[in-house]
Amino acid sequence: MKHDDVERLVAKLEAEVNNGGFDQFFFNSAGDDAAQTIEALEAIGAHATAAIVRRACSKFPGGMPPVDRNARQELLQDDVSPDSDAFEAQDDAFLAYEDDLSALVAAHR
Repeated sequence: MKHDDVERLVAKLEAEVNNGGFDQFFFNSAGDDAAQTIEALEAIGAHATAAIVRRACSKFPGGMPPVDRNARQELLQDDVSPDSDAFEAQDDAFLAYEDDLSALVAAHR
């Protein structure tokens, strides 16, 4: 995966989760790229963070959120996290920053 793609995907993940948790990540356009975000994290060696994102994605039917934003938002609001609390454990785990994402992205050239 190209460095620019990795940098963009990881930055979008961090911005959304730091601001509003995985509910916000999946609700907004960043969630379109959930599968690619996991690939980017694996590519840079951020295995703990990739596992967290994978666990969050697994809450959707089929184990991955729909790429289509409208379908994803409908599932999120109606089934996956109607009270916006389904991802609390993943939010906390992400915010612990077990992986140094900035350093890992910078080292991936």
